[in-house]
Amino acid sequence: MLKSSSATTFAMDVRDLRKEYPGVVAVDGISFRVAAGTIHGFLGPNGAGKSTTIRMLAGLLAPTQGSAAVLGLDPVNQGLALKSRLGLLPEQPPLYADMTVREYLSFVAKLHAVAEVPAAVERVAGLTGLAKVLGRLIGNLSKGYRQRVGIAQALVHDPELVILDEPTAGLDPESVVEIRQLVKSLRGHKTVLFSSHLLHEVEEVCDGVTIIAQGKLVAHGTLAEVRARVATKRELRLRVRELSDKLKSQLEALASLSSLQVEASEAGSVAIQLQFSSSEEFAPAVARLVVAEGGELLELASGKDALEDIFLSLLRQGGQP
Repeated sequence: MLKSSSATTFAMDVRDLRKEYPGVVAVDGISFRVAAGTIHGFLGPNGAGKSTTIRMLAGLLAPTQGSAAVLGLDPVNQGLALKSRLGLLPEQPPLYADMTVREYLSFVAKLHAVAEVPAAVERVAGLTGLAKVLGRLIGNLSKGYRQRVGIAQALVHDPELVILDEPTAGLDPESVVEIRQLVKSLRGHKTVLFSSHLLHEVEEVCDGVTIIAQGKLVAHGTLAEVRARVATKRELRLRVRELSDKLKSQLEALASLSSLQVEASEAGSVAIQLQFSSSEEFAPAVARLVVAEGGELLELASGKDALEDIFLSLLRQGGQP
């Protein structure tokens, strides 16, 4: 269900979007919103309908029913106006192997009627690490550099909204870090829909997430909201100066505590892991207890379910939003 907010501007407002092919429902009535200026993760297993949804949002494919407002425009009836404000990196970047990087980016910039083409090419080449290969043929580049060219063509006209489908695919570890930093630098300046199968990558880069499976919406919201939906337990990690028998007994008597493990003892401190069978927030109560028993609390942190665990849990729930 969509939450209304008079204070939030939405770059995307998707309503009951559906796409049918003969005998197949690729996207089954999904609804979600993406706030302007945020980086939003778009997740789903293979065949979930991600690419079909992206094509509909970009105005490349008409929905069977439902609607989407993208930057306030209808992708079906206002597709040309939308494309001038949208940057798209599809799963297979649209590259011309016989062009140099500079020629290709200049060509894309001219298609978008960019006023200062050379300056735009130099700017985006610097952003994506292509400055040293602008004179090389695209066909002679490594897969990683071709991916960078694909990202550069999505940014060369300085769009308001950028849709990136697997932007770090094929990149070496150093390049992956650089591209993630580039994407994060867009936060607040552009809206980014970030599709990736690397769940830890989405967790590191994105503000919110939409998860679909078998064409249906599984979850949508901030990472904290999605975690709260599936949380069945709470984990706390604390470090104290000394763990007395009395303090340990008091901790073991806490309501809903399912396990207490002393993880490590170092010079001058003891690390403890507490796991509760409830999703309630126990950190304040634990902190008060340690202080009340005369202990010295050095560190206290709540554990979080990894996005991968959340994703698998949601899929096991059968895709019910």
